[in-house]
Amino acid sequence: MDIIDKDPEIDFDHLNQYVGGDISLTKEVFNLFKNQVDMWSKALVADADDDVWAGLTHSLMGTAKAVGAMKLAKVCEDSEKLIGENARPAARQVAVDNLEHRISLAMTEIQRWEYKQTLNEMRS
Repeated sequence: MDIIDKDPEIDFDHLNQYVGGDISLTKEVFNLFKNQVDMWSKALVADADDDVWAGLTHSLMGTAKAVGAMKLAKVCEDSEKLIGENARPAARQVAVDNLEHRISLAMTEIQRWEYKQTLNEMRS
């Protein structure tokens, strides 16, 4: 059984529906994503109150969908449900760990794209 996920973290087909393949606009969208993830992930802690938890995970889901990070968006969607009687500390900590992992993978994918763009600019 192959447990390695070979699908990219960023769905560029989805993203290109909004940016139309415009490299400058894609860079801008990725920069916004990185800034938002940096801001919101600092406050994402397992013992956050329900309103903060739901708001952060929902906001992260929106920004993830905007750049085509659908796997991250799915983890956000699942995590958003961990409020009220579902707000068990262990479940939330697993969610934080999963969110941090998916954020890291999405950031790596963005860095790869940025590196390719830099190479293309150097060649032209």
